[in-house]
Amino acid sequence: MTRRASLSLVLSCEHGGNSIPPEYARFFAGGRARRALDSHRGHDIGALHIARELARRFGVPLISSEVSRLLVDLNRSLGHPGHFSQFVSSLGESDRQALLSKYYFPHRQQVEEEITRRLRHGVLHVAVHSFTPRLRGKVRRADIGLLYDPASAGERQLCERWKRTLKQVAPELLVRRNYPYLGKADGLATHFRRKFGHAYWGVELETNQEKLATSPPLLDATLQTLSNSLAQLLSL
Repeated sequence: MTRRASLSLVLSCEHGGNSIPPEYARFFAGGRARRALDSHRGHDIGALHIARELARRFGVPLISSEVSRLLVDLNRSLGHPGHFSQFVSSLGESDRQALLSKYYFPHRQQVEEEITRRLRHGVLHVAVHSFTPRLRGKVRRADIGLLYDPASAGERQLCERWKRTLKQVAPELLVRRNYPYLGKADGLATHFRRKFGHAYWGVELETNQEKLATSPPLLDATLQTLSNSLAQLLSL
C-alpha cells in the first residue's frame, strides 16, 4: 500500500435524516411523499448513527445533514438530474437557489474547510452512507460496500486493505468494493478528488440497512467492526 506518515480523518454524512423545514412541508403533505421520506429514498437509514459513533471513537468533527435529500441532495453536483426530487419539481429558480444557499453550499463548504485544515497530513475523507437491501426487486448482495476511484492507487489499495481487515475482524460479513454503486460516479468525494488531487483520499462507506435496522446487538457489532477496522487503517 502507498505509504503516508499519517492519515487525518474527515467524516461526513450527507443523507443523515429525512427532515423537511416547515416552509417546504406543503410539498410533502401527501401520503406518497410521506412514505418516500420514511423510506431509503428520504434518507440513508442508520448512517447518521454510524457516523456519530465513528466521530466519537476517533475524536474528530462530523459534518452532517438531517435535511432530506428529497428536498435537495447534498451529494450531487449542481445540475445533476437527481439534485432536486420530483416532489419539489415545481420550485422556481429563486426558490432552488435559496435551498442551495441554506443547505447545499454550507454543508459542502464545511467539509471542504475540514479537509483543507488537515490536507498537509494526508486526508482520508469517509463519507458515511447506507443502502437498501433490495432495489427495484433486486437483492443487493453485500453487507458493506467500499466505494473509491479505481484510478487512485491510494484509494484502491486502502480499500483492498480495509476489505481484508474487515474480513479478519468479522469473516461472516460480505464486503465488496465499488458496490452497490461506483466510487467514481457523481458525488462529494468525486468533487474533492478533482479539487485536491492526490493529497486527498475519499471513500464512501456503504452499510446494508439490514445491519442497521434490526437488533441492537447486531447494530453494535457492526459499529464495533467498522470502528476497529478503520482504526487499523489510520495506524498505517
